[in-house]
Amino acid sequence: MSNKILKYVRAVVFIAIVVGLVKCMDYAMMPSGYIRYIIHEADNADTDEGYDNIIIGASHARSAINPVKLDEAGASDNAFNLAIPGETVTDSYYLLMESDRHNNVKRVIYDLDYQYWCNYAEREFEDCFIYTWLPFSNVKLKYIADNLLTKDFRTVYSKRWAYEISPSAIMNNLKVKSSAAYRNYSMDAVEIHDAGGPYAAKGFFYRDMKMDSLVPSDIVAWDESGISDKVLDSFEKTVQYCKKNNIELVCVTSPITPTTSVNGYSEQAGAYFTRLCEEYGVEYYDFNLLTMDTLPRTDDDFFDEEGHMLGELADRYSDILASVLLDKCDKSTAFYGTYAQLEQAVYENYVTK
Repeated sequence: MSNKILKYVRAVVFIAIVVGLVKCMDYAMMPSGYIRYIIHEADNADTDEGYDNIIIGASHARSAINPVKLDEAGASDNAFNLAIPGETVTDSYYLLMESDRHNNVKRVIYDLDYQYWCNYAEREFEDCFIYTWLPFSNVKLKYIADNLLTKDFRTVYSKRWAYEISPSAIMNNLKVKSSAAYRNYSMDAVEIHDAGGPYAAKGFFYRDMKMDSLVPSDIVAWDESGISDKVLDSFEKTVQYCKKNNIELVCVTSPITPTTSVNGYSEQAGAYFTRLCEEYGVEYYDFNLLTMDTLPRTDDDFFDEEGHMLGELADRYSDILASVLLDKCDKSTAFYGTYAQLEQAVYENYVTK
C-alpha cells in the first residue's frame, strides 16, 4: 500500500476513533432528558393519522394547555403539546417541521411568549439543546445548514454543553441508559426538576406545587427594538410553512399571573403580536384579556410571578381555548376590550389580599 493511501487510512481511522470517543462520552455524561422523550412521542402517535393539533411554545404553553381537554371538547381529534421549556422561536419552527414529518397536522397552536422575542442573543451551547435530540433527517440537516455552520464544530457534533462529569452522575446515567425504561422511551427514565407537578399525558404537566407565596421571577423587559431579525425570520418561516402545507395557524398568549399582566409588559407585547399577526393574516388571541367572569383567576392560581399556571386553572383555560377554536365563544363578551378594564377588575376583585 502506498504511503499516500496510508495517510488517508490513518486520517479515517483517527476520525473514527474521535467519533467513537465522543459518542461514548455523550452516552456516559449526557443525562436522559425530557426533550428526547417528547420528540419521540411526537413522532410516534400510534395512530394512522397521528396528531392533528400540535402545540408549540415554551414553558408557559407546557403548563397552560392540556391537549386532552381539547380532544374532549371536540376541538381536536388527537392534540399534542410539543412546547418545551427554553424553546426559542427558531426551535419552534423546526419542531413543527419534525412533527409534521410523522403526523397529519391540521392545526398549530403557537403560544407566543414575548420573553423569547426581546433581546435574543445567539448562544454557543444553549442554542443547540433541542437540535441535538432531533433524529437524523432532512429537518436536522436543514437546522444545521440554517443555524450552525458558523458555530464551533464541537458544539454541533457533541452534547458537551450538558455533560454531568461527577462520578456519581456518570454512574447514574449509565444505570438509567441501560434500563428498559430508557430503551422504550418511558417517562420513568426522564429526570425533570422544573415541571412543578406530575406528567399527565401528551406533553402536558399538571402543576400542583404551590408555595406560600409566588416564586419571584426575573422577568424580561419589553423592548420592541430588541427583537432580532432571526426571531422575525423564524416566525415568518413558521407562518409560510403552515400556509404552504394547508395547516391552520392560531397564535395565542396564555394568561399569566394577574398582577404581572397589569404591572408588567403584557399590554405592549399583546399589541405588538396583534399587529404582527394581522400583517401575516394569522389569528391571534391575547388570553390575558379574558374577563374574570369567563376565566376566574387570582395570583394563587399560578406558581410564580412569571405566570406558570397550576393544573386546575390550566384545565379550565384549556376548555375556554377549545371553545374559541370551535367558534363557540362569544368573543365580544369573553374578552376585555382594553388592559385598563383588566387592571380595574384585577385590583377590585381578583388579587389575593
